[in-house]
Amino acid sequence: MSTRTHRSTLVLGLLGVGLIVSPLFAGFATSAVPQQPKIGMVDIEATLQKTPAGKRASTKFETTRKAKQVELDKKMTDLKASNAELEKQAAILKPDVLDSKKQALQKKYVELQQTYAKLEQDLAGERAKLIEELLKLATPKIEEIAKAEGVTVIFERESMVWWDPAIDLTAKLQAKMQ
Repeated sequence: MSTRTHRSTLVLGLLGVGLIVSPLFAGFATSAVPQQPKIGMVDIEATLQKTPAGKRASTKFETTRKAKQVELDKKMTDLKASNAELEKQAAILKPDVLDSKKQALQKKYVELQQTYAKLEQDLAGERAKLIEELLKLATPKIEEIAKAEGVTVIFERESMVWWDPAIDLTAKLQAKMQ
């Protein structure tokens, strides 16, 4: 059988399957999906910054962030002091002792970098929890707004590239978030 004949047979076979299967799915064509879905958008970040509930959560996060920053700053200050002390002593230390102290200082530097990376990761986790908590509070209110506005889907601002300001429901969400 030639490739052309094989393709024709395949196309006819697929059409035949379509003719057989399509009546089976005919009932799905009249589903509850609206003719023209209405779309909305909310900005969770703005809600986090502008509402009392969001401000309380942000304050808690900032307290955690500042405490971690103080810890990191102390380690950085200690490392700088150790480095300055080593530079002062470099001229009088034996080469093997100097190398040993440089290696110890390098180890502290690597530990500081690891601490920084861990703190960044911890803060990212804390931030994700903060937004998750806010979303738990906001979800029923978003559903309420969607029903009142006749909206079938609401996107979060960060997942959108462009939108018409007319679909922005952020102000309505913020009014409900206390």
